[in-house]
Amino acid sequence: MVLHKNIIKLYEFMESKAGHFFIGSVVILNSLIIGIQTFEHIPENILGIFHHADKFILCIFVIELTIKLLAGGVSFFRSGWNIFDLIIVVGSLLPNQGFLPVIRAFRLLHLMSMIDAFPKMRRLIKGFWKAVPGISHVLFILLVFFYIFSVLGVFLFRDFGAEHFQHIGVAMKTMFQVLSGDDWANVMRETEKACSYAGIYFISFYVLMSFIVLNLFIGVVVDALQSIEEEVFDSNDSQNQTDDKQVLLESLKKQIDRLEKKLDNLKS
Repeated sequence: MVLHKNIIKLYEFMESKAGHFFIGSVVILNSLIIGIQTFEHIPENILGIFHHADKFILCIFVIELTIKLLAGGVSFFRSGWNIFDLIIVVGSLLPNQGFLPVIRAFRLLHLMSMIDAFPKMRRLIKGFWKAVPGISHVLFILLVFFYIFSVLGVFLFRDFGAEHFQHIGVAMKTMFQVLSGDDWANVMRETEKACSYAGIYFISFYVLMSFIVLNLFIGVVVDALQSIEEEVFDSNDSQNQTDDKQVLLESLKKQIDRLEKKLDNLKS
């Protein structure tokens, strides 16, 4: 009975903000250790420390899952994150095949489940999801202009022998390179050798896509985040009004109780 109470207390700690922070820190530390081990010529004594740290971290993960399993019982398997963690940890316990410890780095994804412990992060993610429909519209506009400029480039420059615009596939790859800013000035200069007015085409595409469309993305995301902040503010304001009413009612009740006592004293 005492053991069960202790397990429940440990489980409550694991589910608290402090518990989420602790496990999240261990997950990040584990991933950093795995990343450091990818370097060559690491001294043997340092590798030994990493090896022991890796075992210690794995023990923490096993203890965490054991506590959740004992405290939650069958309900443990109703959480997708618990099953995800169980697969990762069990895989880590298999005979070492070199790459198996790396799968624990996937627990970084579990940090997403800890968002509820951080209200500001929760609002940020909620705002991002609210912005997804608007972002999809911007992506559609981006794709339309991307396709139009690619086709236009083929018709403008192919007959001049420009190698970057031989067909729609090559043209779209070229325009993606321009959009990403990867050495696009050299692509423009090479095309200008075939056609002198190619600079106007490239600059207009770069300005349109890199500035206008980028601003649309930012506008959609900022608008969604602002909307979430307004919802939170309205919710807090409503809660404050409810609390004020509750305080007022309690004050009125106390005054009525005092008046009733005075009336009883006068009658007596």
